[in-house]
Amino acid sequence: MAVCCVLATAAPAAVAQTNLQLWGNVTLDWARSERLVYELDFEPKVLLAAPEGEPGWRNLDVTPNVEYAAKRWLDLVAETTVGFTRQTDNVDSFELSPRVGLRFHVFSRRVPTTGGVFGVRELPPTRRIVVRDLVRFESRNFIYTGDTSEPNSFTTRFRNRLEFLVPLNKQEVTNDGARYLLADWEWFVPLGQPAERFANKQRIRTGLGFRRSFSWRLELLYMWTRSRDTVQEGFTTNDNSINVRLKRVF
Repeated sequence: MAVCCVLATAAPAAVAQTNLQLWGNVTLDWARSERLVYELDFEPKVLLAAPEGEPGWRNLDVTPNVEYAAKRWLDLVAETTVGFTRQTDNVDSFELSPRVGLRFHVFSRRVPTTGGVFGVRELPPTRRIVVRDLVRFESRNFIYTGDTSEPNSFTTRFRNRLEFLVPLNKQEVTNDGARYLLADWEWFVPLGQPAERFANKQRIRTGLGFRRSFSWRLELLYMWTRSRDTVQEGFTTNDNSINVRLKRVF
């Protein structure tokens, strides 16, 4: 709530343009042990509504990921997003963005407990409320094709996401049948002064999740993102997004 108030009271230097987007995620996880997880995420996006005169677009990102729990309080994260965006009828863009990072579990986690099938393990939280912080560095590489003068873009960016999860009907979010509230705030900071649009962002996500079992999870989120072109400019774009996320764990 405090984060929302801070962002809401920060006066932008220009009138913000607002649009509405629909995102989807189908995520497949392979839990090799309580420490090692491989993941493959499919994320389509589409623009539903935009200011008059703004072009529509649609996008598909595919992100393979590997996470390793080095400590009860620390995960090592590596992933690469491969994306395609139909920006207009005549312009397409391709993205290749590798990332490395660390996830800090503020309250740590307990020793593994058996869950799911075939003795797959996971690390339950030590507290009812889960607080995590995900820090990542990414190399963003965009190639534009079609009828465009847009130059190819190669930049680096720092990202920090503070996450909160609160179970609503169970003692822990890792209990089967748990319904939970989730919220996070992420800060995107370009390293340098790229001319790329939307290089600098702040994003708030909030929504509800349902863990049917160790193998199936479903989340419905609302996301609000504000962006600016350069560090000197005010935030000029508001993205309102609805995100439906389905996860299958093997």
